[in-house]
Amino acid sequence: MLAGIVTVITMVAIPLEVQDTAVHKDTAPPAPPTIEQIHYMAGLKTATRGVAQIRDGLNRVARTQQADSLTRRRAARRLGGLCGTARTFIVSGRPKMQPSAYADSLGILAKQLRTRLDSLTALLPKCEQTAGRDPTVANTLTTRLKNYDDALVAFRTALRPDSTKAASQP
Repeated sequence: MLAGIVTVITMVAIPLEVQDTAVHKDTAPPAPPTIEQIHYMAGLKTATRGVAQIRDGLNRVARTQQADSLTRRRAARRLGGLCGTARTFIVSGRPKMQPSAYADSLGILAKQLRTRLDSLTALLPKCEQTAGRDPTVANTLTTRLKNYDDALVAFRTALRPDSTKAASQP
């Protein structure tokens, strides 16, 4: 019985040892991020926490559209409170997001992302003050949040190394 277990373990382990571990010479490892890029990403991470709070507040408002007026009013007031908290996170992360950390087209995308974040931040004081009374704030906030999300997707897509080229080469 022991010989059978050893045989099974040996048969399973052999294919693992035979795997090709050769590295292609034409694929260079990505360059490590600079200090400025690390700061930009840390600022983006902090700002993203604030954006997540805005998204949570907007989801609460959207879920209560079919509810009674008291529930809708509570969700709108909650959105106002979350706008204030989100503004704190975004304002603390935004100064670290210097687009000069990136060059060429990635720098342009980093600048666009920061601009969209600024546009979102500009609406937050109004959201904080009038979200419970003015339902159009949620619509405007949703539009600006979508613009921010589009810029974030474009930035992260450009930041990622091109994996399709490396996978198709022998």
